[in-house]
Amino acid sequence: MSRDTSEEIKKLLDNLQSDLKNISLETKRRHPGVKESAEEAIVKIRNASASSTPLTYLSNQILYPLVQGCETKDTKVVNLSLQVIQRLITAQVLDGKGAKYVVETMWMLMEAGLEEVRLLQTLTLLTTTNTVLQGDSLARCLVICFRLAFSKDSTVSTTAGATV
Repeated sequence: MSRDTSEEIKKLLDNLQSDLKNISLETKRRHPGVKESAEEAIVKIRNASASSTPLTYLSNQILYPLVQGCETKDTKVVNLSLQVIQRLITAQVLDGKGAKYVVETMWMLMEAGLEEVRLLQTLTLLTTTNTVLQGDSLARCLVICFRLAFSKDSTVSTTAGATV
C-alpha cells in the first residue's frame, strides 16, 4: 500500500468519523436509535483504523445508521446522511450489496418526497463513479429518475431529466 493511499484512507476514515459525530449530535434528542447506531459506527471505524479491515466491509456497516437517518425523514438528518453516503460513493468503497441499500433508501426518500435533488445527485454519483450498480438496482435507479422527471417542481424535473 503506497503512502498516498494510506493517507487517503486515513483522511476518509477521519471524515467519516466526523460526519457520523455530526449525525449523532443532531439526533441526540429526537432520534436516539440513530444516535446510538452512529456512535457504534464510529467505534467500528476506530477499530478498523487499527486493523486491516477492508473498506467495503466497513462501508456496509456504516450504511446502517445512514439509512436510519434517512428513515427519520427529518430534513437536516436526511441531508447529513446523504452527505456521508455520497462520500462513501465518491471514495468507491461500496460493493453491490451497499449500492443496493443506497438505491432502496433513495426509493424511500423519493416516495416520501424528501430531498429530491440531493437524492438525484446521489444516484448520479452511484451510477457514474463505479460499476457496482447492476441489474435490478440499476433499473430501480432509472425508475426513480423517470418518476422524478414528472415532478411538479421544475428544478427536480430538470435535474431528473438531466440525470437520465
